[in-house]
Amino acid sequence: MQENNIRLIDEASQSEAVKNTFRLGWEFVRLNQKFTLIILAILIVLNFLGMIPFLSLIAPMIGGVLGLSLQIYAGRVIYESDDIENYVDVIKKSDISEVVTEHSGAAFGAYLGWVILLLAFIFTASIMAVSSGLITENMNEKDVLLAFGSIGLPLVLVALILSYVQPLVHSNIVLAEDFKEGFKAVFTIFSKDVWSSAMQKPYFSYVAIFGLVIMLCILLVALVFLVLGMGTIFNLLGVIVSYILMIIMSVAAMIARRIVEE
Repeated sequence: MQENNIRLIDEASQSEAVKNTFRLGWEFVRLNQKFTLIILAILIVLNFLGMIPFLSLIAPMIGGVLGLSLQIYAGRVIYESDDIENYVDVIKKSDISEVVTEHSGAAFGAYLGWVILLLAFIFTASIMAVSSGLITENMNEKDVLLAFGSIGLPLVLVALILSYVQPLVHSNIVLAEDFKEGFKAVFTIFSKDVWSSAMQKPYFSYVAIFGLVIMLCILLVALVFLVLGMGTIFNLLGVIVSYILMIIMSVAAMIARRIVEE
């Protein structure tokens, strides 16, 4: 029985949060098979179109915006559902047109924000490498790659630190209403409020355990892919696994947000 003012997200975050993340994410994937198959078909087509030279930039962008739209939709469903019955009902009624028409604006804003942030990160790393003498004018492509590899550890550490607060940043994207809010939500990664919230012990415990489980899952999938080898099957399985992970990561972001809100 649900208590007054207790939503599904509250129950999911208060007990066995990591287990509930995977359970609710998987329920989203499996409960509306028609919706899932349509999404997978679109993502698979975009994946293959991305191999065509003149579509190699457009197809990934469309896929990225669609993926973010799906994550926004999935995150909102878990965050706004009153109880498990409501959650199941909304999922079964999910329609791809609703995802695209209602959330593509915020998704495109977030996509553009992440692209700009990534380019800024690469540009900054390049400037630091050149100014420190790590990269010189007469170096060939191989030497440049080796030079960047020598500073790989600091870059990995920075990436790990930023990924720690990424769930809270993503939750801001999920709640964005339009392009402008989606774009601005990306840059809350530098927000004092986000970082102070991330310092809470319950958040640390949740993200640490969830991150470890995700890493183990990715390693397991990678081993399976190595056994199967590269090719069409690899691409198809990669799309399916990516879709499942997208949904689970969005559910995780909203549970993480609810943990720091309590």
